[in-house]
Amino acid sequence: MIPIVAVGFVVVMTLVLGTTGLRYARTTSNFFVASRTVHPVWNAFAVCGEAMSAASYLGVPALIFVFGFEMLWPLVGWTIGFLLLSLFIAAPIRRFGSYTIPEFIEGRLDSPRLRQVVAIMVIVVSWFFFLAQLKGAGVVTRALLGTPYWVGVLAVGALVAMNLSAGGMRGITFVQGFQFFFIFLGILIPFAVMSTVWFRGDLDPIITNSAPVFLDETAVDYPNDVSIDLPNATKVDIDGSVGDQSGLVELSSGTHEVVGGSTITWPAGASAPHASTIGALTGTEWAQPLGDKGVGGGHPLYFSFAIVLANMFGLMGLPHIVVRFYTNPTGREARRTNLIVLALIAPYYAMLPLFGAASRVLSPGLLGAGTTDSATVSVGERLVDGTGGELITAVVSAGAAAAFLSTSSGLLIAMAGAVSHDLMSAGVRQFRVAVWLVAAASVLVALAVETTDINVLIGWSTSIAASSIAPLLVLGIWWTRLTSNGALAAIVVGGGASTAAVLSTMLGLVDSGWPLAILGTPAVWSVPLAFAIGIVVSLRDRETVSDLGYKFALMHVPDRFEPQP
Repeated sequence: MIPIVAVGFVVVMTLVLGTTGLRYARTTSNFFVASRTVHPVWNAFAVCGEAMSAASYLGVPALIFVFGFEMLWPLVGWTIGFLLLSLFIAAPIRRFGSYTIPEFIEGRLDSPRLRQVVAIMVIVVSWFFFLAQLKGAGVVTRALLGTPYWVGVLAVGALVAMNLSAGGMRGITFVQGFQFFFIFLGILIPFAVMSTVWFRGDLDPIITNSAPVFLDETAVDYPNDVSIDLPNATKVDIDGSVGDQSGLVELSSGTHEVVGGSTITWPAGASAPHASTIGALTGTEWAQPLGDKGVGGGHPLYFSFAIVLANMFGLMGLPHIVVRFYTNPTGREARRTNLIVLALIAPYYAMLPLFGAASRVLSPGLLGAGTTDSATVSVGERLVDGTGGELITAVVSAGAAAAFLSTSSGLLIAMAGAVSHDLMSAGVRQFRVAVWLVAAASVLVALAVETTDINVLIGWSTSIAASSIAPLLVLGIWWTRLTSNGALAAIVVGGGASTAAVLSTMLGLVDSGWPLAILGTPAVWSVPLAFAIGIVVSLRDRETVSDLGYKFALMHVPDRFEPQP
């Protein structure tokens, strides 16, 4: 009950703080950008609340758990992305004074048509990211309560929509700043306990010449039908069905079909089975960088470059991150916000890998159950026995709930803003309607991605953002020659190509080798393509942009000079 109470507390406080913004949400400025009055420190807490999403909190430890140290690259890419965001994006885009990215692009390039195209891309990018948060909600709720996956998805979708339609950006800013502390403590406290256990020697069996084994007798739940590969014949107790077997039986080595809803009790010392879709790795193979692990279609070096590029440029173009800088009073304070974010998020990223590594010893059963995304949550209950383990699980679970709630709020406000403010040119009332429509559509699709890894969804989102929105922001802020035709070509070609590549993998059209590597992680070619096509078309275009000198002065002259047209 302790973890359930902790998550319940986070949910209740989310509702209470979210509705505090209701009395302020009377004007468009207050609803969309909190009247641009958010202090840099609190805004940094809110940005961290959004950035410390289910992708990092649940997804990265799960990837490290399965594939090893290649999966440190997403953290490197995100960290570089925040640095580039501080250097090139945060202050100029705040000084320009828009409410949304599409509105900024229209004002910079004098193109209402382009604004609508960018709004569609904002929805696409945010939608994939939002699906990952809803997937995290389903995973955590199932792990804590034993409820079906759809319960968590539906509950979080409704909760976030309710909060956002009530308080807008002002209310969400309160909520995200509050949730940041739960997220950070949800990693810090179990990390401190795990470090103690590690130095005591209890986690030594990670890097061995064998696959993971169960240290103690362990009951593993299998929520869905799954095919498992068992390396050795093992006597188990089956509550449910494995093929046509149940009860106390000996499973032979090889492949077995487990019926969803079954629970298998594995004896201490037994080799952990793997889902057939996951390659079995010894501890030594797991720890070897760039090994033959099936990463990136079997091309780990290409994958490493692609994931760094996708996360580095993708973070610069993620709408729910960029929009937070509109809430600062000045460009200088927007940059200060991002520098504080870097100081806060770097230690958080540094602690995450230990959760993935410890799961190899503490929770090897997840490799066969197909529930590796719950590795972070499972560590607490396996780390310490009794009430201590429950307390750690409570802290981790509360942090996980805060992570997907906070990020979902930012994503939903970005998508609803694009629909109501940029596509419809409507006001607060239409925004509230858009919130519920977008949330409902996302929940329906999230129910169909239960078997898709969280970080796969995030990788698709950042690849599309890196190939569409990021080039427009970088070129629009720093290159005077960019034209609306060049920007349109960049977002259509770069964004369209990366979206088509992502959909081809999502639909299973490619599943291995170079086709999967190139289309599943397209940033290596799609990001340069977007920049190149935008530059080439702009150089050949005779179109001019009005008040170009004033616009660049507005973005780049220090705030105290206040340039006038």
